[in-house]
Amino acid sequence: MHSENKGSAMIKKGIVGMNAAIIVCFAIILVYQKNWILLFLLALLLTSLYLLWVDQQKEYQDELGEISLWLEDLLQKKNISGYSIQQDTLAAKLLSQLQRVQNMYGGIAARVEKERDGIKKLLAEIAHQLRTPLSNMETYLALLEDNSIGDTEKKAYIKAVEQSEDKLHFLIEKFIVAARLENQIIQIHKCDSNLKETVAQAVFQVRKKAEEKNINIIIQEEAADKKVLHDRNWLCEAIYNLLDNSIKYSPVFTDIIVKLTSNEMFSEICIEDSGTGIQKGEENKIFQLYYRGSNISNQEGYGMGLFIAREIVQKHDGFMKVRRKDAGLIMSIVLPKAGT
Repeated sequence: MHSENKGSAMIKKGIVGMNAAIIVCFAIILVYQKNWILLFLLALLLTSLYLLWVDQQKEYQDELGEISLWLEDLLQKKNISGYSIQQDTLAAKLLSQLQRVQNMYGGIAARVEKERDGIKKLLAEIAHQLRTPLSNMETYLALLEDNSIGDTEKKAYIKAVEQSEDKLHFLIEKFIVAARLENQIIQIHKCDSNLKETVAQAVFQVRKKAEEKNINIIIQEEAADKKVLHDRNWLCEAIYNLLDNSIKYSPVFTDIIVKLTSNEMFSEICIEDSGTGIQKGEENKIFQLYYRGSNISNQEGYGMGLFIAREIVQKHDGFMKVRRKDAGLIMSIVLPKAGT
């Protein structure tokens, strides 16, 4: 490649030298013939060509200087979008390409920054949430080492350790699911499945919690489709999270109604409770990761269930709705029908 460039440069120099020799010979002939007018015109032409060449060289140097400044700004992470060249020149083309590179780099940097902030936030939240059950386990295990305690106290301490262990297991599972959803790791595999059976599976998983508070879960069907395209395992997880929230924040001896409906475009699962509810303006906030409604800030919870539910539903190409009541909430999962 270098030898080719060198050869090309030598050819160009040879051509320039040949042209110069021809011009000198032509000038000598004109002097010999004493044709001063043509000689003057030749000198004028050569002067004009020289001035044009000087002007082009200056313009070329100015463009190189501008390009050098743009590259320096790019290296210094300064914004070069403020520059604008209207002419259709090589410098304008290079500026446009540099601006595109900067925009692309800026988008990647912003995405990396967002992911880094998300990881930092996740780690901080994990550390915060795990601290309490770990501290409880440490405390009760230390108490169990005391040989003077009675059997009743020992059983109570062992139960407290088991409860802390269950909480740790729950938190770790939820953190893993939330992190996988945020980083687009989870894959949804949809197939035609019975939606009522999926709902029933989720209801069965929360049955024990509901019985402990004497809460009755009622499933109603109103012209619902039997078969709906969805991933049974993941949609069951989303419905479970909604039911778990309803049970947690509903008073004892109340009902939770799960209603299945459909129309030409959508299938919908509505979960209605008579619980604590939310404040006006919190309809969208409650789906944010770790957000907890102002009405329930004094109750135990982690602010992950609704986030996970919405992420799962969105991966089904669906959406969620929330409607406030005087007492309680109506949470809806809306899934599109195949082909809509």
